[in-house]
Amino acid sequence: MTSEYLLLIRNTAWQKDFSAAEIEKVLNEFSGWVERLRKEGKIKVAVPLEHRGKLFDGQNVMVDGPFIEAKEAIAGLIIFEAESMEEAIEFANSATCLKFGQTLELRPIATEEPERHAARIANSR
Repeated sequence: MTSEYLLLIRNTAWQKDFSAAEIEKVLNEFSGWVERLRKEGKIKVAVPLEHRGKLFDGQNVMVDGPFIEAKEAIAGLIIFEAESMEEAIEFANSATCLKFGQTLELRPIATEEPERHAARIANSR
């Protein structure tokens, strides 16, 4: 059964020691990887994120970001489909951005909130 996965791309400072030409080469390689997988029908969404944003704490207080070290900040995201977690891991490991200091966080997309699922099971006992 096909499931959806989220891949968070971390490290907004990967390019700090690269020349403009090197940055362009890396980004073209990554774009080629994304486009190939998009054409194969695996990628549903792939977008970069701005390096700034707002953090909300539930008290209607906003804090300007980025909020954590650049190496941990989220630079982009990909939503894709895979038949299993093992296939999703293979997909993530094929990302060209891993060669240039970025890291990935792989998360299955839930069909319902895990807390709701746990509460439903607890209530059925």
